[in-house]
Order: sequence, then C-alpha cells, then structure tokens
Amino acid sequence: MEKNLVVVKDNSIIQASYKLTILESRVLLSCLAKVDSSAELTVNEGFTVKVSEIQDLASTDNTALYTEVKTAVNRLYDRSIILDGEGSEIRWIHAKIFNRGQGSITLYFSPQILPLISELKGNFTKYRLEWIRKFKSANSIRIYELLVQWQSKGEREVDIDWLKHTLQLTDKYSRTNNFIQKVINPSIKEINEHSNLDVKIGYRKLGRTITHIQFKFRLKAEHNLDKNSEKMTVDQFVRENPGRTKGKTELEVRKMMNTQKM
Repeated sequence: MEKNLVVVKDNSIIQASYKLTILESRVLLSCLAKVDSSAELTVNEGFTVKVSEIQDLASTDNTALYTEVKTAVNRLYDRSIILDGEGSEIRWIHAKIFNRGQGSITLYFSPQILPLISELKGNFTKYRLEWIRKFKSANSIRIYELLVQWQSKGEREVDIDWLKHTLQLTDKYSRTNNFIQKVINPSIKEINEHSNLDVKIGYRKLGRTITHIQFKFRLKAEHNLDKNSEKMTVDQFVRENPGRTKGKTELEVRKMMNTQKM
C-alpha cells in the first residue's frame, strides 16, 4: 500500500451518525484516498480499487476476498449517513461496478456526498490511510477520525450518549460500563498499537454516572518528525494537490501548505 494515500473528509462526515463493517470501511476509505479533495468531482467519475489493495489493507491472505468485498459493496450500496438531528439521510454511493476479470470494484459517490469530499477549502479532517491499516474494528476507525479532527488541540471530551448515537450503538449497550469495555477500550488499544497517535482516556461524572469520555492524545515521537518533514516537502504537496497547485509558484504553494496544517 502506498504510504502517501490520504483520506480527506469534510468534518460534517466525521461528526455524522453512520455504521459500517470493517470491510465496508476499508473499501470506502480506499476509494476516498484516491479522490483529489481540492479538485472538482462529478457523479460520473468512478474510483476503482483492486481487491489486492484491500487485501494489503486488511493484511490477510484470504483467497475468497473478492466475494467478501463484493458482499461488502452490496451492503455499502444501501448504507446512508445521518447528518443532522432531524434524521436527514444521504447515501454514500449511487452506483457500483464489479470487474471480476480485473479483480476490482468501482464506486461512484452520490451527488450529496460530493461537496463533502471534493473542492474542500477548510473545515476538513485528513489522515494517511496507513494509520488505520491494521485496525480490526470499524469503531476504532471512527474514534480515530474523531480524535484526528481535534489533533491541533490534543484533547477532546465527548458526551457518551452522543458517541453512541454517532456510532449507531444506542440500542446495543444500555450500560455505560459495557460500552466502555466493549467499544472504547478495544478501540483505544488498537489506536495506540497501530496508528500514529498515543491516546489516554479519562471520564467526567455526574454523581456516580459517567457522562463524558475525555481523550488526551499526541503524535508519537517518530511521527512528529515525519509530520514536520511532510510540511516542508513542496514536491509531495504538489503531487497530492495537482488541481490546487497548477500554475502556482513555489512561494504560493508554501503559503497554501501553511494554511492546510493537519
């Protein structure tokens, strides 16, 4: 898997309520990583992912992976996200193409999703696809994204009921302790073991009831160096943002880099 693949989403998607399986997440994020988030995107543009790329992301030698990916895409076709408290929903994709001969699938994002993944100028979250590569849980990906959204702050407090709603787990864990033990703790373990973040958690209580989870996090030392190097690499920024940087001078590109800090 290429290490420079970057997922970029408008923050309204990061905050949205939706649920995906881990394989659905891997397929979707693999396609999103191929989108130029600064350029215009139309409904007629599809994004093709080879099953071998998903296999690399999943770190598995599963010979039946194409069939599993096809099943995941069929489910993804029916998935939607809830963006507001009124229950308004939009679909992720509006078309899917299976290319068994090439061992690949092609997704076409829905018209309502396009403004949230393309021509983004601010209010977005980005991260390298490799940081979630070894996650086994889709909840780990969602929580990682919620933390990366606040990476410049290094801490975030979230209401437990809101987080359950965001992960669409409201009906599954009636007891807060179960939610923490089954969802939060395993997710933080995966994030600490496999991503670029080092995370610690605490709790805020109302009486004896835990109402909020407090996350404190920072880049691991080795990735701090990588991040600083990445900020200074003009050529890499140009490769990742061809539409935005076309015709720009080096000075103009550096100014753009300074305004797009992760």
